[in-house]
Amino acid sequence: MNIPGRPILKAAHGPNRRWWVLGAVECGNFVVYMDAFIVTLALPAMAAQFGIGLHEVKWVMLSYMIALTASLLVAGRLGDRLGRKTVTILGMGALAAASLACLFAPTLAVLIACRAVQGIGGALVLANVMAEITAVFPKVERRRAMAINASVLAMGQVVGLLLGGALIGAFGWRSIFLVIALISSAGLLLDALILRNQSCSRAGRFDLAGAMLSIPLIGIPFLLVERLASRAAQGFPWELLGAGLGLLVIFLVVELRMASPLLDPRVFRLRAYVCGSFAAAAYFVAAASCYFLVPLYAQAVLGLTPFQAGLLMLPLSVALTTTSQIIGGLSKYISARVVASFGLLCTAGGVLALSFLGPTGGLLLVAGIVALIGAGGGLFHPPNNTSVLAAVPQSMLGSANGFFAMARNFGQALGVSLAAAILGATVAGTGAGKLLAGYHPEHAREAVFAIYTSGQSAAFHLAAMIGLVGAIVSAFRGPPIMAPPPEDLKTPASTAK
Repeated sequence: MNIPGRPILKAAHGPNRRWWVLGAVECGNFVVYMDAFIVTLALPAMAAQFGIGLHEVKWVMLSYMIALTASLLVAGRLGDRLGRKTVTILGMGALAAASLACLFAPTLAVLIACRAVQGIGGALVLANVMAEITAVFPKVERRRAMAINASVLAMGQVVGLLLGGALIGAFGWRSIFLVIALISSAGLLLDALILRNQSCSRAGRFDLAGAMLSIPLIGIPFLLVERLASRAAQGFPWELLGAGLGLLVIFLVVELRMASPLLDPRVFRLRAYVCGSFAAAAYFVAAASCYFLVPLYAQAVLGLTPFQAGLLMLPLSVALTTTSQIIGGLSKYISARVVASFGLLCTAGGVLALSFLGPTGGLLLVAGIVALIGAGGGLFHPPNNTSVLAAVPQSMLGSANGFFAMARNFGQALGVSLAAAILGATVAGTGAGKLLAGYHPEHAREAVFAIYTSGQSAAFHLAAMIGLVGAIVSAFRGPPIMAPPPEDLKTPASTAK
């Protein structure tokens, strides 16, 4: 009898199984990052429909990113305990179901809530992607696989912008969620057919205390950004900063005392892991400001359609994909520290160049700058991703990758939050907010554009500075020094140089 899926099953469990696994997990990686940015070009249309401004509509994007980031540590640990296949399938299912709910959301509040559920589903998927790659690929092929991972990440973001622009122009903004639901469903089927559950680590109780502490701990920085943006004249919110630092201390104490912690503190003895995670967060702060602000600038100031604005970001994806594949092929001969740091420096330089765009920025200039940012990402991701997880024991891959993925997505969400807060604070009360909401006031048009680009410039300056700090930290990564693992575990040697 011909059973549907049998040819896939036969091929996926043959000698080339690792490449089938890569394809399955990258489908999830693709849809999670596509979902993060597909709504960017829809924000003006959403704002117009709901009668709101940038300050409110940005939460359609941020709710997804923050929920994803806050759930990653828990998702990584669940992958260790329940099996990466089980958790990944649950995540793809949640993404598909929540996307359908977004499609029919009657109000902004419901839409934001459904986007948060999408983010939780995305965390269940994303927390296990690189852990799965590290588990199935031998060391000699791992950088090539990581290069493909970096390419898929960029493709997801840019295809999200392109597809979002085309769908919004043809069918309206709600159609983007139907596409996410369909791709998520296809990914769920692939995961069910191809992935295998690894032996699970169930020693000790689940770290409920750590899970409960980690979620508000991750949310506080975003609340701090909002308070700073809305209370600029009322002083610094020291009480919020104090609460965050206090929660951090409590979280670390709890984790150190747990037999089976949410995040094994031993990973922080790895200099390559810590520096690489910080550098990844800094990279995504810088890159996210570009993904968020450039499409809005293209529509609001340059007058492009949503689809044309998405096309403007295509050079970034092409440059990142090409560069990452070249670097992946040369991985045996290059230093992870040098190449990753130089790549992050290129990205920071590109973001700094964006800060000089004015009301009449040329399309070729913008395309060239975003290509530089993409090339920097292609240089940065493969060596950084490989060196960060190279020394992590097999049983801790889920939680270690969960934290690493959290650092990356924290940077991405923080980059969007900072950019939106700075831009919103600059244009508030000037009339530029109406421009973003879909209105085009003819009077004082040049003045409004000047104010808008001034706020955009300030946001890019800050993002570039954070990227530069990340490049400096990346340069100080070195061989990991880790506490001896349990006797039944062998810690792989680090590939960081």
